[in-house]
Amino acid sequence: MRITAGAPPLDRAIALYDAVGWTAYTRDPDRLARSLAGSHLVVTAWDDDGGLRGLARTVSDGESICYIQDLLVHPASRRRGVARALLEDIQGRYGHCMFLALSTDAEGTEDAALSHPFYRALGFQPHAELRLAAFGYRP
Repeated sequence: MRITAGAPPLDRAIALYDAVGWTAYTRDPDRLARSLAGSHLVVTAWDDDGGLRGLARTVSDGESICYIQDLLVHPASRRRGVARALLEDIQGRYGHCMFLALSTDAEGTEDAALSHPFYRALGFQPHAELRLAAFGYRP
């Protein structure tokens, strides 16, 4: 597996987002293209045959905070270290920042049962354990 910086070709990104069922991103390819272009960093995981296996992207000021916007791994490549490699790459690039943040599914959901222990293993903690609160707004 090879981790590289830079957005993949749009058709490859669309195929990956489709494979994980993130249709909110794929129903408007131009919007996905703008999202990738507007990211502070996009890192990708590629297999030896040139297949796109995973992608992570950040929104950041590059100094004080890094928000991990997306982390996705092709279903055929899950549980093979792809997500770990992508997140460890990001942690290395943003280790000088004061805070790395991400949002994921709430406790009690099916995805949380897998993702929460994974994020904890990489040093992430729920905001409440850091004496922080997170708020969201959907227009």
